[in-house]
Amino acid sequence: MTDVTNNTNICGICGAQLDEEHSHEEEDPGIQVRYKVIKIRGILADSIAVDDPGDQHPLPTRVLATNLGVDANSLLGIQYTCLVSSDPYGTTRFDYRLGED
Repeated sequence: MTDVTNNTNICGICGAQLDEEHSHEEEDPGIQVRYKVIKIRGILADSIAVDDPGDQHPLPTRVLATNLGVDANSLLGIQYTCLVSSDPYGTTRFDYRLGED
């Protein structure tokens, strides 16, 4: 007979046991950072944080264009924001939104 473990009481995000007190609402959602696309290098778009020139963020051009809902050929010079969060995997960027120049 095969023993099948019931995982219905395990959180799909963190793997912890689900109970009445389990929540991810208290987690830091990250900080919003404004970036500007400064260079296109083949398939990569190089972005730099407007307020911190040391924060550079390369991303595949098609991925960035898709996240922002624009044509990949129009990325150079545009500004966008995203949420930046530190987590066990390093730095995660998400919730990309087209910004104003």
